[in-house]
Amino acid sequence: MESGSFKLKTNDWRLLRVFESGVRVEIVRMLIEFEFRSLSEISGILEKRGWKMTLSGVLKHMKELEKIGIVRSEAGIFAETPDARKTIYFLEGRERVEKVLQHIQSDIADPLGAGLMFNEASKLARQLQGARHGLAGEERNQLESLLAKCESEEVSRHLTADEKKKLKLWRMIMAII
Repeated sequence: MESGSFKLKTNDWRLLRVFESGVRVEIVRMLIEFEFRSLSEISGILEKRGWKMTLSGVLKHMKELEKIGIVRSEAGIFAETPDARKTIYFLEGRERVEKVLQHIQSDIADPLGAGLMFNEASKLARQLQGARHGLAGEERNQLESLLAKCESEEVSRHLTADEKKKLKLWRMIMAII
């Protein structure tokens, strides 16, 4: 293997599946804020943030995070008797985990979200191109909003040159109709 490079095997892409759950991402973010918490604390904080879950549900998510090495646990280290609610979960490799979350957001989620937004605008624009009298007011407003979002710096930087040309064309068509 080359120095400084690491290649995932095809089956190792499953590691990223841990981040498909919003609850697990929220737990990781919580542990980034404070690197260790008990299961009861995690459950309570999740509930305050709008995630209604049982302790056993939270425990399943913790086991998934533990399985891929993002957290480790120590059962009841602050309790006189073993108690799963008192199990302490520690974040492993805070900087690495922060970096992974940042990459998932900026290198995967943002570009894919921009493509999804462009796709929605494209559907409405094709309707506009096929309509003899233009779009209904609500659809026109929706297209206008989507075009504005697609033209924003945040989204536009993820679009291809061809997609940007299409945005300009749709703007011209909207101005004519």
